[in-house]
Amino acid sequence: MKNKYFSNLENKYYYGISRTFWHISAVIAVIGFIVGIVIIGWSYLPPSKKEVFKAPIPEKTAYPPQASVQISEILNALPKDKLKIEEIKNNSNNNTPEVKQEVKQHARDTTGLSNFENSISNLKNLIPFKDFSTLWRGNGYYIYPRGEAIYKVKKLEEHREFVTTSPGLLEQIEERTDSNEFKSYEEKAELVEKYNKILGVFNKSNRDEIIISLIRFKNRDYKKTISSLNSLYNILQFYGKDKLVSAFENNISFLLFNKNDGIPLLKFETEILNNFSKTERFSASNIIKAEYTNYYNNNIGGIRENTLNFIPFLKKIDTVKQSIALNFYYEIYKSKNGNRRQQIQQIDNDYRKLIRQIDADFNASKIEAEEAFQGKKQNKFTWRSDSLKIIGIALGTILLITLILLLLSMIRNVNKLAQAMLENNKSN
Repeated sequence: MKNKYFSNLENKYYYGISRTFWHISAVIAVIGFIVGIVIIGWSYLPPSKKEVFKAPIPEKTAYPPQASVQISEILNALPKDKLKIEEIKNNSNNNTPEVKQEVKQHARDTTGLSNFENSISNLKNLIPFKDFSTLWRGNGYYIYPRGEAIYKVKKLEEHREFVTTSPGLLEQIEERTDSNEFKSYEEKAELVEKYNKILGVFNKSNRDEIIISLIRFKNRDYKKTISSLNSLYNILQFYGKDKLVSAFENNISFLLFNKNDGIPLLKFETEILNNFSKTERFSASNIIKAEYTNYYNNNIGGIRENTLNFIPFLKKIDTVKQSIALNFYYEIYKSKNGNRRQQIQQIDNDYRKLIRQIDADFNASKIEAEEAFQGKKQNKFTWRSDSLKIIGIALGTILLITLILLLLSMIRNVNKLAQAMLENNKSN
């Protein structure tokens, strides 16, 4: 009776509670499996990224009004002495030393060679070989392989050879354009055509010096150089013949040494120089360049505005005093607008600083948004990795619980069968 009591107690509580416990554990494992699947699906959805907008660029603060210069102020300032006038004009001429460049050899690209040869032919028409043989041939000396006496008798070139000690013009063009990184013959052909246009402005006697300066000229890159040569050609049209060489030297030096490319100022000068008498244009051009470089920090807008205000006065000024009148105009303007120039400079500096700050804030916001986006991606990756582990644990748990429940069920059934057999024996 006592064994029966304990057997019932074991079946009722031990096996019953165990089975309930394992059923609950299985349900929890299944829920974990489902949650893991949901999290994995969520982790593959692209995370949201914060949209960043650049702050609008504000308008620049208006410049303070300028104090105008009156024609009477200019006329009163003009000197009466002709020597003083010439001294002022002469002081306006600025010659800049020539830049020396090393010649480097580069491989040849023969594309466009025929165009280059045509340009060289045009150059030979402007600088004929018969008049500039040394320039074309280069410096050197003759040797006489069969003796100088035979050459003196027969006068045939086959009896002597020219040994070059310095390159001729064609070789200089090829070497210099190569060293300036203008390697293709298409570029060389266009450059030589620009040289030809400029040379056509000068007397033949000056062209040998001009071509050497042109060959050595380079303004940053190929496009800038071509644009510079165009501007140079255009401005040379405004000078008198007696000033052409000096004007060429001054303008090519300005293009070469201006911290910007110098092209905008030359274009502006071509717009206004025809308002000056021809004899005054050279000095006026030099005064404008000096003012632009020394007082306007190469700000083309400022020098343009100021100079255009002066142009209407030219009709009331003696034609031989126009350039120095421009010089005095600039001086009077600076004395009356000194504070304004500083204020304009401050406004420009503040505006540039504001734009740089807006750009910096925008870039910082983009970096911050990108970091947040990458953080979200990393977070989802971490959740996905953890979910895969949970799914693996849940599947393992379900399999283990299934085996345990199956084992418990088998034990219980065996016990019931044994008890039934025992009761059956007792009854018999």
